[in-house]
Amino acid sequence: MNASQRAIAAVIGVGQLGSRHVQGLASCVSGLDLHLVDPSSSSLDAAMERWSQMAPSPIHRIETHRRLDELPNLLDLVVVACNAAERAAVVSAIAASRTVGQWVLEKVLACDVEGLRVISEETGQADGAWVNTPRRMIDWYARIGAEGVAGHPVEMEVTGGGWGLACNAIHFLDLAVWWSGSEVTAIDTDGLRDDWKPARRDGYLEVEGRLHATMADGGYVSMVDEDNGDRSIYLRTLSGSWCIDESAGRAFREDGLEVGGRLELQSELTGPLAEEIFSTGTCRLPTVTESVRAHQVLLEALLDHRRRTGVPNASMVPIT
Repeated sequence: MNASQRAIAAVIGVGQLGSRHVQGLASCVSGLDLHLVDPSSSSLDAAMERWSQMAPSPIHRIETHRRLDELPNLLDLVVVACNAAERAAVVSAIAASRTVGQWVLEKVLACDVEGLRVISEETGQADGAWVNTPRRMIDWYARIGAEGVAGHPVEMEVTGGGWGLACNAIHFLDLAVWWSGSEVTAIDTDGLRDDWKPARRDGYLEVEGRLHATMADGGYVSMVDEDNGDRSIYLRTLSGSWCIDESAGRAFREDGLEVGGRLELQSELTGPLAEEIFSTGTCRLPTVTESVRAHQVLLEALLDHRRRTGVPNASMVPIT
C-alpha cells in the first residue's frame, strides 16, 4: 500500500471482462484511486457506466485514460485484462516505466512461449503476481476439495459443447493443479479436430475435439468440446467419483453426498480479491510462476497441433 493508505489501482483493458473487474473494485472498503486504460472510448464509457451502477463509495476516485503513459508512477495493484496477444507487451511497457506492487493477470496469459517468458521476467520484481483462474477463490470448489478431493491425484473429465476448449482449458488444468498439488507434464492433442474456427473475440481462434493432459502424480485432465451440450465435470478421486454441474450449482459424490454452491461472477470476486491483496500481500490465485508452467505445456501442444494442421510456420496460437 502507498504511504497515504489510499490504494492506487489500474485496470488495463476494460472490455467485457475488464469492465467486470471495474465493477468488482467498486465494492472495495479500502479507498481507491482507480485508473482505467483502454484505447477505445466506447469501452471506457461502458466501464464507467458499470462502475456507477454499483453505487461506489464516495471515498473512491476514478479516472479514464486512452494511453498507458498517463498512468501514475506508483501503482499498488494492476489488473491486466487486455487481449492475450497484447498482454506481454502491455506488462513489459508498464514494468519498464512504472513501479508496480502487485499484478493480477487475465488468462490466457500469452499466445506464445516467448510471451510467457516476458511476463514472468517483467512481473518478477513485484511483491506479487497472480493469474486469474478463479476457481481457487470459489468457496464451493474449496468445499468439494475438503471432501477428500484435495491432496490426492485427480482424474478429471470435462465434457460438453461450445464451451471454448482452447481458450478455457487452462481453467481446468489449474483446478487439477490446485486440488492435487501436482503439475501438468504433457498434453496429447491427437483428439483435436484439424479445423480451427473463429472464436467469439475477433482475431482469435478455437478448436474442437479432445485434449488429454497428464499430471506428474499419475492423474489426468481430459477435456472434450464437441457439438452441443451443457458442460459437466466428472472426477475420480480417492474419496470416490463425482459429477459437478456448474450451471445447476450441484456436485454429487457416488455415495450420495451433495455439495451445493455457485460460481460467483467476476464482478463479485474482484473486490474481495483486491482487499485480500491489500491486507495480506497475497491471495488464493495461482502465482504467475505456477500458472506459467501449465500455460507453457498447453501452448506448446496447441502450437504443435496448429503446425500439423495447416500452418507449418506458425509461431503463436491465437487464443484468449
